[in-house]
Amino acid sequence: MKKTANILPLIIWLNQLFGLFGIFYVDFNLFLSLSPISLIFTFLIVLFYNVEFSIKSLSVTLLIISLSFICEIIGVNSGILFGSYEYGNNLAPLIFGVPLVIGLNWFVLTISCGNISHYIFQKNKFFSIMLGSFLMLILDFIMEQVSGNIDFWYFYDKNLLFNYITWFFLGLLNQYLYQSFMNKKNLIISINIYFSFFVFFLILLFFLP
Repeated sequence: MKKTANILPLIIWLNQLFGLFGIFYVDFNLFLSLSPISLIFTFLIVLFYNVEFSIKSLSVTLLIISLSFICEIIGVNSGILFGSYEYGNNLAPLIFGVPLVIGLNWFVLTISCGNISHYIFQKNKFFSIMLGSFLMLILDFIMEQVSGNIDFWYFYDKNLLFNYITWFFLGLLNQYLYQSFMNKKNLIISINIYFSFFVFFLILLFFLP
């Protein structure tokens, strides 16, 4: 178990770098269409190393995933949350216009950012929750710059301020749930997941034609 945990950061980075290599040098559409598989793989790592297998922790996990997924359904189909947008095919399959894996993505970001912020503000839950949501928002801002170019999602609003505000508040709620009711935290894995995502989308932002 300990040896596996020690090589996981390498595996996390190889997962992202392999994807980037495939996108730029093998088959752009094929490798982007494999993104849900990569996300499920990352989700399983987060689940195994950050979630206690208790009714309480698993219930909160399911709540975060379900709440995020429902908010996305409302957002896509009404425009009330996040603004006017729709998802592309590279995150398929979709249900009610929302990728089945999107709740997993919210969970991965919630846990990773929550663990980093908890480490920084161990004695102040309020600041920890705020920072956790802010870290999520930073990554969302980077993703929004390239999401349409990689057929992940498309925004039709010229100004995304409303999206960022609602994204931040849903992040706050998720951070509150995680940091208040779940105890198991793996900082090293969380740091590597967060920054591997950050680097992945930053490279796409600067080097996609």
